[in-house]
Amino acid sequence: MPGAILSAALEMLDTLGPEAFTMRALATRLRINPMTIYYYFGDRDGLIAAMAERVYQEVTAPPDDDPLTRLAGLLQAYHSQVLQHPGLTLLIFSRPTVFPKQARRITTDITQLLHRSGLSSAGVRRWVGILVDFTHGAALAMATEEQPAIERNTAAKNYAEALAELLNALKKRQ
Repeated sequence: MPGAILSAALEMLDTLGPEAFTMRALATRLRINPMTIYYYFGDRDGLIAAMAERVYQEVTAPPDDDPLTRLAGLLQAYHSQVLQHPGLTLLIFSRPTVFPKQARRITTDITQLLHRSGLSSAGVRRWVGILVDFTHGAALAMATEEQPAIERNTAAKNYAEALAELLNALKKRQ
C-alpha cells in the first residue's frame, strides 16, 4: 500500500502541481480514508520526504577517476529528476522542515567531489551553492514552461553544455 500511495502522489503532483496536492485530494484519488496516508507516512512532510527518497535514490555519480566528470554526471542525473518532478522540488523548497535524506546525500556527494577536485573549503562551499542553484534554476525554469518533449531534450542538452562550461571555469581556477 505505501508504494501505491507514493506512485499516486507523484503522479498527482506531476499532473496537477503542488497547489492541488493535498492529503484529502490524494485519498479521494486513491479511494481510501485520508487516515491511511497518515498511518503510513505520519504527516504531509513525511509523505513529501518519502516521495523525495523514491525519486532521488537513483541519483548517483557515475564511476570515473576524475571527480569533476563524476560531478557532472551526478548533477545531470539530479537535473533530470528535478525536471521530471518539479512539483516535488517546489514542495521541498516550501517546507523548510523537509530536507530528505537523499537530498542530503546528494549534497554530501557534491561536496566530497569538489573537495577531491582540489578546491579549498571556502571554494567548496561557494561552488556547492553555485552548482546546486544553477541546477535547480535550469530544471525548474524548463519544467514550468509548456514545452514539447523535443524542446525539453534540447534544453537538457543546453544544461549539460552550460554545466560543462561552469566545470571548465572551475578547473581553470584551480
